[in-house]
Amino acid sequence: MELLVYVLIMFIVLNCAFKISLWNFWFRLLYGAAMGVFAYLSIDVASQQSKTQIADYLQNSVALQNTAILVIVECAIYLVFCINHLNDKRGWVQRLLFFYPSLLMMPVIFYALTQTLFVAVGVPFSTTATLFGVGIFVFLPLLAQGAKWLLPDEDSRIEAMLLLTTFVCILGLLSTENGTLIYASQQSSFDWAMLTATLGIFLFLIIVGIVINKIKWKIKKS
Repeated sequence: MELLVYVLIMFIVLNCAFKISLWNFWFRLLYGAAMGVFAYLSIDVASQQSKTQIADYLQNSVALQNTAILVIVECAIYLVFCINHLNDKRGWVQRLLFFYPSLLMMPVIFYALTQTLFVAVGVPFSTTATLFGVGIFVFLPLLAQGAKWLLPDEDSRIEAMLLLTTFVCILGLLSTENGTLIYASQQSSFDWAMLTATLGIFLFLIIVGIVINKIKWKIKKS
């Protein structure tokens, strides 16, 4: 389960980065500030969590089903936005979807904050919350800029979002399907080799997409 959660978090963050990379710089900065403030304000709740509580949550079938609903809803929103954009459909609905970032980033940030508190033992909670909030404020706009640099063409970023949304939907359903699956997965040790292989495959697909995109643009220019 831990492996699935980490990979799911990675895809959610990347998907959000590609989405906000479509915005201008100031909107990205504003979103980073909002998420940084959210992280700072969450410190009181996050400091009350324990590893046992988090483990119990991951074994709670009702909580996992609610999480699965959130994943499906967000994936549906992203899919509608991507398909409408690629089909060149415009309208007030598409404008609203354009400025929808990612609600799943909030539980992701909260989970990352709790894990940071487990590591930063002995550091005052206020200090951890401030540094973490500033880190989020800087990290998200920079990651979005990196996505824009990686795929300058807007349509290519939309296609990457389509692929990432599919991964998020599949992994979200797998990791929240039922308590039996979660419990069984926790019995095994963390599989770093599998995580590395997954990341390697994903990076390979990204590189292939970039190469194909560059070749396509060279052919068009020539």
